[in-house]
Amino acid sequence: MRQDLAAGSGAHERHDRLRTSCGRELTIGRLALGDTWRPAARVFVDLGECADCEQSGWAGLTVAEARQFARAVLAQAAAAERECSVPPVPGSAKAAADPRFPRGGLSVNSRRRG
Repeated sequence: MRQDLAAGSGAHERHDRLRTSCGRELTIGRLALGDTWRPAARVFVDLGECADCEQSGWAGLTVAEARQFARAVLAQAAAAERECSVPPVPGSAKAAADPRFPRGGLSVNSRRRG
């Protein structure tokens, strides 16, 4: 993810950009709404455009919503990693530490009989 200064904004107005594997560029940044008496800080997520999409989408989140969104994205990423991980090579140190392989990476069905 790269950070850019927004054009025409102060040094405090940063945007983060992330290009996805399908070519969409997500932009995450801050919005300052309201006035000095009633400021309303928001975080925005712009989904950008992609070649096969007819339009773009975005969301403006409160600070609390942005934190909840971040937690949810991190939890889903961790679950996706766990579900899609390649099993460790039998006999490797990683397999020995993996609870799915109680005998150092060798499952009961893959042990050699000799």
